[in-house]
Amino acid sequence: MTRLPWQRLREQADRVRDCALEPLAERLGYRRDPRHRQRWRRHGSLLSIRGSQFFDHAGNHGGGGAIDLVMHARRCGFREAVEFLADGPSVAPHCQAPASAPPVLRLPDPVAAHWPPVRDFLASVRGLDPALLESCRRAGTLYADRCRNAVFTCRDRCGTPHGAELVGTRPRPDGSTFKGLAPGSRRDHGGFWLSTGSAPPAAVLLVESAVDALSAVLLPAPGLPPDCLVASTAGTARRRPRWLDTFPASGLLCGYDADPPGDQAARALSRLHPGLRRLRPIHAKDWNDLLRDRRPAIPDRNH
Repeated sequence: MTRLPWQRLREQADRVRDCALEPLAERLGYRRDPRHRQRWRRHGSLLSIRGSQFFDHAGNHGGGGAIDLVMHARRCGFREAVEFLADGPSVAPHCQAPASAPPVLRLPDPVAAHWPPVRDFLASVRGLDPALLESCRRAGTLYADRCRNAVFTCRDRCGTPHGAELVGTRPRPDGSTFKGLAPGSRRDHGGFWLSTGSAPPAAVLLVESAVDALSAVLLPAPGLPPDCLVASTAGTARRRPRWLDTFPASGLLCGYDADPPGDQAARALSRLHPGLRRLRPIHAKDWNDLLRDRRPAIPDRNH
């Protein structure tokens, strides 16, 4: 496999990141499920593909774009994924801009009657402050849908919704819960975010999920400036999302999970953003695990 110089790697990434996922899934060893046309199977993995988004039901992991899918399916880093896509036969035809309009965002309708059990799950199981959850609900950034999912809206700086993170609150038989994105979500246009202060943020902290964003604010994450914007990238991002460019913050912090994918994404970010500082959860996989470990010591807050 050709080893691309870093500058060419970035250029190649821009060309291949929008490759169609269904042909790519076949190249990665998946076969379409004859009973569900949007599902693809291979040993140990079951993908749902909707446009540029995918979710692995077996691995309880979702993402967006060709690079993310290759990293997930091959368990490799950013460079290896880009080089895999660049070296593939017939990648170029699938990388052309789609002729059809982008997928339409379909946010779930809020169901007020389901809010109390969703709030209670997030408080009791996830260890999140009920007052903070209510504050988000009043702001319109969090609500419950008909399936009793917690819906965290993904917005730009103006508050325009561009998607939503969905977090299930009813455990499956194996104890796991559903995680995914609302159909038509655009992670490059907006994310779930909140601020730790009233002043313009001194830095942006990137985390992998809306639940981690709320957890980092509640801890607060060690080394977090008092005035900081905490933003979820709904998975890992290898560059600062463009929608964050409108926020006047000078510093960039990476709070991705303390695992190989989180560390790989942090290294990729640091190459593009040399001033980046890594905030790695200590003795925990992510900020919500750390919050739950420390829950008895966290005082009540009024938001």
